[in-house]
Amino acid sequence: MSGADGETGAVRKLVLDDATLAALQAIESTQAHGLSRCQLADVLSDASRCILGWHASATPERLAGFVVLARGPFEAEIEAITVHADLRGQGIGRALLQAAIERARQWHHATGLERLLLEVRAGNDAARALYAHAGFHVDGVRRGYYPALPPAPSGTREDALLMSLSLE
Repeated sequence: MSGADGETGAVRKLVLDDATLAALQAIESTQAHGLSRCQLADVLSDASRCILGWHASATPERLAGFVVLARGPFEAEIEAITVHADLRGQGIGRALLQAAIERARQWHHATGLERLLLEVRAGNDAARALYAHAGFHVDGVRRGYYPALPPAPSGTREDALLMSLSLE
C-alpha cells in the first residue's frame, strides 16, 4: 500500500501493549482533542472495535497514523482517522480509509453488516473530499455537535456531517 507521494507502508491491526499505547499517544498529542492513554487502552481491549495502524516501510517502528473501527450488529463505524500532524498530506489518511473499508467489507461478508458510517466536521474540507472520493454520501447533519477549533470564540460549535457507504 502506498501514500499519495509514493511512500510505501503497511496497515496492520494494532494490539494492546505499552509500545502501541505510546505510539498512539504520540499521534494523539498532535491533535486538538486527543484521546487519553486510558481511552486508547479501552479501545484496544474492546472486542467490537479494531485499530488499524499505518507504518511506513522506511521507518516501520514509527506509527504514522491509525483508524478506529467499531462493529455493531448491522453497521460498522469509523470512529476516528488520525494521522500524525507532521505527516499529513502524504496519502496516509487515504490508505487508512481504504484499509477500514476493506475490514468493514470483510465483516459484511462474515456477518452481513450493511453500511460503514462516519461523521466529520462540516468545515473539514479535506476529509469530506476524501470520504466523497471513496464513495461516502452525506445522510444528515448534527447541528452544533463539535466544539469549535481555535481561534473561534468560546462557546461556538460546528456541525457534524453524517456519512455512509453501502457495503453491499
